[in-house]
Amino acid sequence: MTQPILSGLFTLVAAAHASAAPMQVSALHPLMADLARQVGGERVTVFDLVGEGGSPHRFEPRPADLAKMQSSALVLAAGKNLEPYLSRLKETLKEVTVVEVGRTLPSLMVGTDEDHGANPPHADGTVDPHWWHGVENMRRAARVVALAMAEQDPAGKVNYLLNAGAYGERLGQLQRWARSELAKVPQAQRKLVTAHHAFGYFAQEFGFEVIAVAGLNNEQNNTPQELAKTIAAVRLSGVKAIFPERTASAKVLQSIATATGASLGEPLIADGNGTGKEAGFEAMIRHNVDAITKALAAP
Repeated sequence: MTQPILSGLFTLVAAAHASAAPMQVSALHPLMADLARQVGGERVTVFDLVGEGGSPHRFEPRPADLAKMQSSALVLAAGKNLEPYLSRLKETLKEVTVVEVGRTLPSLMVGTDEDHGANPPHADGTVDPHWWHGVENMRRAARVVALAMAEQDPAGKVNYLLNAGAYGERLGQLQRWARSELAKVPQAQRKLVTAHHAFGYFAQEFGFEVIAVAGLNNEQNNTPQELAKTIAAVRLSGVKAIFPERTASAKVLQSIATATGASLGEPLIADGNGTGKEAGFEAMIRHNVDAITKALAAP
């Protein structure tokens, strides 16, 4: 084949890509929006319905959000019961494919698979929906999203799978870096005292124990009896620092710190609601690893 013909073919392919309208994807979680961008690249337009810095625990779709979802080829949810409105949403969006990204990923059960020290009784036996704190889980999720996108846009299948593979390689590097940094934390200090049950998958992957003040949702309140149990567990653990969360009040954790002599670490990003340079999955993991290492590895 001559060079002019080859050049003509490349021009036609480029023109076809340029003329094709990007596939619209809506996301019900900031990290699902990030994942859609990583996998979809230039072939997708992503509607982040919760928005940067928003809380997926408090999100309820509004009419404007429904309009965006109805115009989308895909709606990405975190799944594992994080979105209590999802069954109603599926009934409304009969012509739109709703994908629960975390549905096929391994689940932890609060109070059984996770050792939460002072976990509130109402949380026992509940599926922990915060699967996105596992780097390995996010690597698997990239392929889930790639295949879902390919079903809606078969012409882009190779692109989606290649993007997911490249993202997975980057996450592998992130995972190795995190292990190296967290290895600086002595075994006796490998305990995370946090505002709510958000870090079980992180703890399992990197060898920590979690002691959480609230249940699966940081909006839940604790009784004085539960708070007393948490204070006792923190004292017994001998941990040097406890961690508030971005966008959540640190008042209860401050009282625990005062009662136990622990310090308050830098706030962690629990639900993918970082902002600016700390938005997105990779930035969230880097921020949290840095904050944990800085607080617990210090002599």
